[in-house]
Amino acid sequence: MAWRPNKYLLEGELDNTTPGKVTGWMRFAGLKEKVTFDLEGDFQRDIRGARIRLRGMYFGEEAPAISYMDGFAQHQQGQVGYITAGLPPANNVDYPYIEWDSDINGRVVLELDASQVQLVGTSIPSKTAKPISKKEKRESLNDQ
Repeated sequence: MAWRPNKYLLEGELDNTTPGKVTGWMRFAGLKEKVTFDLEGDFQRDIRGARIRLRGMYFGEEAPAISYMDGFAQHQQGQVGYITAGLPPANNVDYPYIEWDSDINGRVVLELDASQVQLVGTSIPSKTAKPISKKEKRESLNDQ
């Protein structure tokens, strides 16, 4: 079962400007500290080589957020799953989908609205970036 904390996302930024590496941070309702990221892998070809800024929409009570986020590691280390802004050329989904496999928390998925993601910088031209299917990504995660 995957963690799906998209409801509690407040803001964040992920950076794939170093090939094979995704770093960054996110803030979630229910957590006092920023969550930092050090993941192996790349974004999908629509945003590969760029940074993305994330904006959440949580305005609810703190208690449910604290309860849901209990046990979520402050430092997320592991493998990129499938990270796309859903921009053309879309491979599998046409909306922002952010997935990683955390060494501590397992599979984590954020499914966001396009208005919640801003591309920062320029991605690698899609003609030179080979698409990676969800099946290929899943197989590479299972091999680890």
